[in-house]
Order: sequence, then C-alpha cells, then structure tokens
Amino acid sequence: MIKEDDLFKIGQMTKPHGIKGEISLLTDYDISGISGNPYIVCNMDGIWVPFFIRSYRQKSNTVTLVKLEDIDSEDDAKLLTGKAAYVPLKMLPPGDHTLINREYIAGYTVIENKSGEIGQVKEVDDSTLNILLKVDYKGNEILIPAALITAINQEHKTMEASLPEGFLEI
Repeated sequence: MIKEDDLFKIGQMTKPHGIKGEISLLTDYDISGISGNPYIVCNMDGIWVPFFIRSYRQKSNTVTLVKLEDIDSEDDAKLLTGKAAYVPLKMLPPGDHTLINREYIAGYTVIENKSGEIGQVKEVDDSTLNILLKVDYKGNEILIPAALITAINQEHKTMEASLPEGFLEI
C-alpha cells in the first residue's frame, strides 16, 4: 500500500498533449534521476495510484511530456489533469533533493557539517527557483538556500547542510 509519507511531490499534471495519452507535467525535476522501474503516483479519489512511465521528453525547463502505461487517449489523460505528481522517496537518488517542498521537510532539524545543530525548518519559501528554508536559529529566522542541503535523513527528520564560512554570523 502506498502512503503519502513515502512520497515526494515533483510537480503537477497540467493538460493532455495530443490524442495518444501524453500529458504535460509541470516540474523542474529531472525524471531521468528516478531509479528502478519509474512511476508517478497520483491521488485518485483518495487512493494513491501508481502510473508507470512508458516514455518522457522535455518540452521546456519546467514542462516534461510524459507517456504513462494504460493512458492511451486524450480522454484518459484528462483524468489526470490538475493532479499533483509524486514519486516514491526510495526511487530518488541518494542526496537528490533538488525539489524540496514544504510538506516534506517542515519540522526537520538542520545540522551543519562543522557547527552541528542549527535549528528547525519552520517554512519553505519555494516562490522562486532559489528555494529557501526558513530556519529558527537561536531565536532568529535565517534563510538557508536548499542548494546547500547535502543529505536528508527521513527516519530521523534531519537535514545536513554545508554552509559557507561565516554564514551563521551574518
């Protein structure tokens, strides 16, 4: 059984593309990084349903055209329009957290490689391409670019960061 806690949101299904079941996936996640027999998971009427990826191609920096098994017509693809797209965490490459989203890491503790524990992630600002983690550091809010996160431990709800020298003193 698929559980939401085991999934990582990669984007949103937007609209069918053509008449053979291809659909536009709004994402800036590189699908080629998904390991194993890749599939996307969508919530269909309260049930997490896997859709195996038959093929995909990049249309732009933020749109990937995806062909899924058993989605063979424009009408089939319309059923996925507007659905959030997820992949299982276990299919992500180790250390690959290019799309950190607020549902996944709010509440995680950030640990700096040299300084130790920094604080807890309060919010994620993903309004721009430079995703920022709002972290409570000694009673003050600091912004840590998600690009500085080097590892995420889901079991312990921690994130490792490699911050530049003097970052915490600013």
